[in-house]
Amino acid sequence: MKKSFVLFVLFSSLLISNCGPSKSVIKVDPYIGSWNLLIEDTPQGNVSATMTITKNTEGTYSGSVNSDVGAFDLYEIKIMDGKLSAGFMIQGAEFDIIGNFEDLHFKGYVSGMGEDYQTNGNKMLE
Repeated sequence: MKKSFVLFVLFSSLLISNCGPSKSVIKVDPYIGSWNLLIEDTPQGNVSATMTITKNTEGTYSGSVNSDVGAFDLYEIKIMDGKLSAGFMIQGAEFDIIGNFEDLHFKGYVSGMGEDYQTNGNKMLE
């Protein structure tokens, strides 16, 4: 009887320690990943693009845009309170992308050469 009680206590302790709330939760950055974008009414027509955002261990964002008109690295990426601002170059011309993340959606503009192009997109789920 004493042996079965000791085994019961040992088994219960193991069960509680492995199933309890001691497991840590890692918060996932909702902006990291790939986003399908449509940049509307450009001189080349509607342009499909994929914006990819990453974050290093120091917390700095980096990213790129791969589109129908080429691939471009993003620079000076800032994301605060769901708002994105970044720049990129196309054939020596400077462009900006500015917008808001709302859950799995992005709404904003690509601006450059005196024009603003409405840009909307959705996060690609992996």
